[in-house]
Amino acid sequence: MRIRSCIFAFAFILALFCSSASADIRVKQKVTTSGQTVESTRSIKGSRERTEQKVEMDDPQAAAFMPQIATITQCDLRRTVRLNDRKQLYLVEPFDDSDTGPVTKTTPAPTRITTTRQGGTMTITYLVKDTGERKMMFGLQARHLIVTNEMESSADSCNGPSKSKIEYDGWYVDFSAEFNCPTARPEIPERRDPRRPDCRDRIVMKGSAARTGFLLQGTMTMFGSDGKPQMTQTTETLELSRAPLDSALFDIPAGYKQTSSQQDLYAISMPSLADLGRTDRPTGVAKANTSAKSVSLNITYPNVQPDVRSEVEAYVRSKISQQGLRTVSGGGDYGLNIEFRQIKESTAGKIGGIFGKVTGVDTKAGKVDIDMTATLSGGANGQAKVKNKFDGPMSDGLRAAIDQALDQLLEKIEN
Repeated sequence: MRIRSCIFAFAFILALFCSSASADIRVKQKVTTSGQTVESTRSIKGSRERTEQKVEMDDPQAAAFMPQIATITQCDLRRTVRLNDRKQLYLVEPFDDSDTGPVTKTTPAPTRITTTRQGGTMTITYLVKDTGERKMMFGLQARHLIVTNEMESSADSCNGPSKSKIEYDGWYVDFSAEFNCPTARPEIPERRDPRRPDCRDRIVMKGSAARTGFLLQGTMTMFGSDGKPQMTQTTETLELSRAPLDSALFDIPAGYKQTSSQQDLYAISMPSLADLGRTDRPTGVAKANTSAKSVSLNITYPNVQPDVRSEVEAYVRSKISQQGLRTVSGGGDYGLNIEFRQIKESTAGKIGGIFGKVTGVDTKAGKVDIDMTATLSGGANGQAKVKNKFDGPMSDGLRAAIDQALDQLLEKIEN
């Protein structure tokens, strides 16, 4: 009888575990950083995950034709699928691993360095303060926590003295939206600063290991070495659900065409002449003024992701449109050439990413170093050079640099 009861109890616990592990999850959040808002949706069903991001833009005309890319991770098929719903295209990226072998260890390349110099000390402090406040959110009891992450390097450390601090003030709940897709990728060797490959700092961890949970609502503040706030990021949860999801959401829709080019997938869907004359255009999209003067646009970049390129191009087009001008692919009344010589993010974003793993928040902080030149030719001539550091993630920095350059040049054009 006792064995029978134990078997029944074990089966009951196993059933609970299986139902919890296979439960569908959908999370929609709005994150605002330095005035830029991104709405992200994450859906999980079994061995598949779908993520989508939507950037809020001031210009509805540009937003209406920006590519909306959904990423589907299909662990069971060992691949990632990227969908462009507006163009009804999809791109398949197989996993770069092997199902049949153990994790392989890579052999480091020979190096002339035979000794490692001991640097200084890097102290990382992680603290969780529970204010004791509680409230119900999405049917769950939320705790008001203040999570602090500090990193400080001594004067004799490999990269010299530094100090940074990130603080999260928000409401957390016991909820997991983790999605793990095991891979057999090669072991990543230890990373060191390429400028000082022979130096190694001692890492000291301090603070508490208290649990936080999932951040539903709150504000992240990044402080500089002087203790003053450098930037903030707010998170707001719009939806949190375990309701069953349609399996079709995690498959390639019927009728979509496959492409092997990321450039085609991320290219902006510009309106056709037929679309411009329709009365059922997306809200806020104005009919093009074909009599307006035209600008031929050319943008060159260093190594930048296709989605960032598409966002930059859409933003430049919107700036041109705001001046009562139209953008053309061929020869125009004016020519606008934008050359980005350098786009470099600071290490603050990497630090934020490390802390984000601890707190469950994807932090996009730091600064972007941009060196660009914009040249106007044709009916008007001019050149604007921008070389500066901008706050926020890369997309914010690029828009700020474009604003500085185009505000100088576009006013030279007479409509």
